[in-house]
Amino acid sequence: MGKRQTAAAAVLLIFTAAVCMIADNPPLSSVIGAFAAAGTAAALSLYLRLPDRLYYLILVFVFLASPVGSVIDMYRIWQPYDKIVHFASGILLAAAAFEIVKKLWGNDKGNTMHMSFAFLFSSACAGMWEIFEFAADRLTGGDMQRGMVDTVTDMIAGNAGAVCFVLITACIFRRGK
Repeated sequence: MGKRQTAAAAVLLIFTAAVCMIADNPPLSSVIGAFAAAGTAAALSLYLRLPDRLYYLILVFVFLASPVGSVIDMYRIWQPYDKIVHFASGILLAAAAFEIVKKLWGNDKGNTMHMSFAFLFSSACAGMWEIFEFAADRLTGGDMQRGMVDTVTDMIAGNAGAVCFVLITACIFRRGK
């Protein structure tokens, strides 16, 4: 992890602590989840060498998804927030997968296999996240999933984000050729 990524991860943890302190009596599980998400994002750069810009976007996403979404309860305050977060996750997961596959299979930008892997990886993560939400709700009595429509539209939003990433990336690479 470079010094800039380390500093950015520290800022995320400080902002997470600040949100937890100013929030109006957040559930302990939300606070623990926010720090777990921030810590996971910080540890991510130890194992994956992501470009700074992508890593910073992931940190911003984690902040908006967990401390703001769960601790401040933005998911309940503003209804579209959940779908916006899922859409953004689709984009970021596809971007991360694209970077990973470039390192594994070479830097052949715009390759159909790279794009397909990015979409499928993001789509699989959307499904796994919904399974996680289901399991967490069942084990803890939580309310992350508010029914079948919420679950399916969350997965649609994540897939739509992945499709947007693939289409925009394909257009950028086609222009460059």
